[in-house]
Amino acid sequence: MNLTSMWAVFGVGVAGGGVAEVLHWWNLRLQAVLPEYAKSPIYWIITGVMALTGGLVAILYFGSSADGILVLHVGAATPLLIQKLVTSIPEHKGAKSMSSGPTIPRFFRW
Repeated sequence: MNLTSMWAVFGVGVAGGGVAEVLHWWNLRLQAVLPEYAKSPIYWIITGVMALTGGLVAILYFGSSADGILVLHVGAATPLLIQKLVTSIPEHKGAKSMSSGPTIPRFFRW
């Protein structure tokens, strides 16, 4: 399927970003208790931003014309790449990191 408009490229890229989020929830299905961040509004905001970022990167890659499966792939890969970059930042142990609650880097460590 060939996409011929910027909105189509953006929409399929966002859908790809949504696929990455579905993968996240698929990995959580075996846990007895859902993580604390699942109820946090900031979690859902970040989730939406990640999907939108998939669409934006797809536009940057392809402009207004591309093959749909490639756009879906780039849209799905974008949140996964961001997740990998964020999780490579080391967590500081000790007194300076007193927070034991959910943080944005911990959100990405799934």
